[in-house]
Amino acid sequence: MSESVSRQFAVFTGLAAAWAWPLWILTTVLPDAVDIVAILAGAWGPTVAAVVLTWRSSGRDGVRSLLKRYLAWRTGLFPAIGVVVSVLATTVAAVWVTSLGGVPPGFPGQAPPLPFLPLVILVNVFLGGPLAEEAGWRGFAHPLLRERVGTGTAGVAVGLVWGLWHAPLFFLPGQAFVVGGTDPLAFAALTISWSVLFGVVTERADWSLLPAVFGHATVNTALGTYGVLSAAFYRPAVVVGFAVVATGVLAVHLVGTRLSDSTTPTV
Repeated sequence: MSESVSRQFAVFTGLAAAWAWPLWILTTVLPDAVDIVAILAGAWGPTVAAVVLTWRSSGRDGVRSLLKRYLAWRTGLFPAIGVVVSVLATTVAAVWVTSLGGVPPGFPGQAPPLPFLPLVILVNVFLGGPLAEEAGWRGFAHPLLRERVGTGTAGVAVGLVWGLWHAPLFFLPGQAFVVGGTDPLAFAALTISWSVLFGVVTERADWSLLPAVFGHATVNTALGTYGVLSAAFYRPAVVVGFAVVATGVLAVHLVGTRLSDSTTPTV
């Protein structure tokens, strides 16, 4: 990784934390009725960082190009559907596998009936991280690193930072629900897997942010809203399941890319 890319990634990470962490820490003194406002405002840290750095390097046109990726539905629609199905299938499989060990199957959290699942996913697009974060993680950080270290390493690096960026939420009173009520190690393992998965699908969608946004929203819905991640007995299967899916998707992507490059005629 070149020094300039390393420095840009470090500055991006610092700016994202500098925006989010003070707002999240404010929840320790804010009334319970309004502390969610600080949580939601802090979630925009990665996008704020991406916009600042893009403006500095590419000006207004660069920022416009970055944010337009949220609307790139022609290349992003079918990959978005695919990643939503993958996240849901992985979650259901983890619940089923765990049930084989004697745990009663089902969602442990109080949540809307399953017919309302598409609506819940759509609501989660706008509340919390999906819309607020993805211009930073997949719109700026992933392509920045990918050019130097490749898709897989970029996904792992961004995923690790993504997990660490959430660190204050594990220790602030009453905010564990924001990270699904899980433990830090399991969460970091998951953000790495999700980052690899979302990074690959973003590339396959010609850098549309729709797949990452809807994948992120589906993760928040399946594991957060429906309480799967908060149940300790489901976590091992969830962590392993997403690691397997991310590794498989990355492998298929890399093989497909190499085959495509090998069959491209030289001029």
